Amino acid sequence: MTVTVDNAWHLLSDAVHNRSAFNFLQLATIGRDGSPQLRTIVVRGCDPSKAAITFVTDIRSAKIKEIGRDARVSLVGVDAERALQLRLYGQAAVNADAQTRKQVWARLRTGTLVLFDAPYPPGTPVDSSGAALVKVPDEYNQSEPFERFAVVTVIVERFEWLDLAAVPHARWLFTRHGAGWRTTALTP
Repeated sequence: MTVTVDNAWHLLSDAVHNRSAFNFLQLATIGRDGSPQLRTIVVRGCDPSKAAITFVTDIRSAKIKEIGRDARVSLVGVDAERALQLRLYGQAAVNADAQTRKQVWARLRTGTLVLFDAPYPPGTPVDSSGAALVKVPDEYNQSEPFERFAVVTVIVERFEWLDLAAVPHARWLFTRHGAGWRTTALTP
């Protein structure tokens, strides 16, 4: 595959509609204690014209608080079959637009929607019956699933393409520059 910014965005856009290696990306945020926090997200939207990647999460999750404190995030995806890695860097924001949230919600499968019906925030310790082992604020127990639903958009400022199949390995940096992208070859 030829290395161009358009091809990189095509791989990410394809992940929205088809199961591909880039359907699941690893999201890194900065934790409360300053340590890196890493978890998997599912790509739910990609808009190359806006350099935007979208995912959904529970509004009560730690990643939402982390993004609120420091919007800088990194994303990484690997296609092992192609020996290709994409690393993205940008600013994340929770989308407050109700219409956008409703549109994304309507496209999700039942198996995903049920996740927002959980009475406690993600990561809450529970006993074998599912009862919280810590005090959980009442508003978490009383809110509706849609109220717990967050759409997060990452505006990508730069990303790297690392081709591990090439001999020697090849690496490129794409940096957003005005309305376009600047491409720089890097040593792998």
